[in-house]
Amino acid sequence: MCDVKAREKLPKPVTLAQIKATPELADWDLVKNSRLSVVPVSEAQWQMVQTLSER
Repeated sequence: MCDVKAREKLPKPVTLAQIKATPELADWDLVKNSRLSVVPVSEAQWQMVQTLSER
């Protein structure tokens, strides 16, 4: 078990379909293992999610 708390709100939601369609995120466990609900996020992955949210 872990405690998770949002630190900031993204400008708009990022869908799983968007994440899966982004080549830079292809190696992320969220993309490779469909049954995961909580996964580690590297700084580079988080930056890409933020970029997707701004589009």
